[in-house]
Amino acid sequence: MSKQASTTVIGAFVVGAIALVVLGVVVFGTGKFFSKPQTYVMFFEGSVKGLNVGASVDFKGVKVGSVTNVKVIFNEEDLSLQIPVYVELLTDRVTQVYGEDGRRTIPADSHRGEIVRKLVERGLRAQLKLQSLVTGQLYVDLDFYPDRPARFRGIEHRHPEIPTIPSNLEQLTKTFEKLPLDEIANKLVASIQGIESFVNSPDLKEAVGSLNQTVKDVQVLLHHIDEQIKPLAASADKALGDARKLIRDVNEKVKPIGSGLEETIKETRDLVQNLNNSTTSVMSSVDQTLKAAAGAAGQAQRTLASLETMTGDDSELRYELSRTLKELSAAARSLRVLADYLERHPDAVIRGK
Repeated sequence: MSKQASTTVIGAFVVGAIALVVLGVVVFGTGKFFSKPQTYVMFFEGSVKGLNVGASVDFKGVKVGSVTNVKVIFNEEDLSLQIPVYVELLTDRVTQVYGEDGRRTIPADSHRGEIVRKLVERGLRAQLKLQSLVTGQLYVDLDFYPDRPARFRGIEHRHPEIPTIPSNLEQLTKTFEKLPLDEIANKLVASIQGIESFVNSPDLKEAVGSLNQTVKDVQVLLHHIDEQIKPLAASADKALGDARKLIRDVNEKVKPIGSGLEETIKETRDLVQNLNNSTTSVMSSVDQTLKAAAGAAGQAQRTLASLETMTGDDSELRYELSRTLKELSAAARSLRVLADYLERHPDAVIRGK
């Protein structure tokens, strides 16, 4: 018969199993079992109140690490106090792009420092930001600010340093510190005193009284205007009714005129069509007349050419005519001489020469 198992051994075994499960959850859940975290140091300007150990370190909203320590360092050379913030970045949160085999690779430990240095050259900076308005807790935000110069303290040589930039609250505080608050306060007090003296001045009270009287006068004027407008509105309404009646009468008169006008337009179109037809016949007659006139003009040109040939300088007709004219001229002179002689001697007709 087998020996009965001890309850103590069974209980110890169960407790040990539970402890192993809890340890596995803690170790594997933190992501530090397979990844070796890298420690970096940061120096922030101003107060770090609200930044506790364990605070998150984010890059564009992705948690890549946490704060491990915050302490104060005394510098004997210039008697200054510095507050370094130590953070651990989880290397497995930053991987390279997929390779040819379809797998992502994690940078080797020897290359991590070089990668961070290159990122800092590209503008990687750390800044404190508010995580909760209720608790006032802060966290470290990593992002690229290439326009902000990298400022290193160089007093912590054990770990790589990531440069920081002031938080938005610190920048706002510095802006307020640069403002001439005393001067602004004095001007504000002077302005308030001026407003108070203006409000309590007798001139303002008198102006308010005058304004009140002016408002009353305007109300009376508006009342009179309203009384004058009512009969004008009635007259305008009546005039509008008369205008509508006149328009109806004109419309009734225009309708027969429009009908007659349409008939006149139709007759005019017929007349134009008839004139068009008559014009076509007349144009045909004119064309024939022009052709006959052109023939007569040609005949006249030929006749003139013949006359020009007959009356030319070398023509025989012209020579004969010239000789005949000369003889007629001589005969005329003889007759003139004879007439003069008979006039002086009329008895020569009886006696003879």
